[in-house]
Amino acid sequence: MKKEITKTVKQNLVMENSFGVVRKQEDVEVKFIVRLPSNHYGSFEIYDEETGGDEWYAEGGLWFKGKTLTDYDGVFALSPVIVEILEENGFDLTEMKELLK
Repeated sequence: MKKEITKTVKQNLVMENSFGVVRKQEDVEVKFIVRLPSNHYGSFEIYDEETGGDEWYAEGGLWFKGKTLTDYDGVFALSPVIVEILEENGFDLTEMKELLK
């Protein structure tokens, strides 16, 4: 069974596409749910608490080789909150952090 870590933080959010910034909102209470890997795959879900994800929502996959994060999808850049949760639980993100710079 996968272990699930939940963390709620306040963040300033920005939504962008290839045309630029399409939306901004300050002090949004955001819930992060990170499902630690079972075998080589984990996942994450991010949404605003106020609307239950109707206004702000993202989800994606996390791929691991042993305790090392090797890939992710679903978002352009992996949130520092997700990085923090994974590192607090013993996962190595050294290589991924180099790519996120």
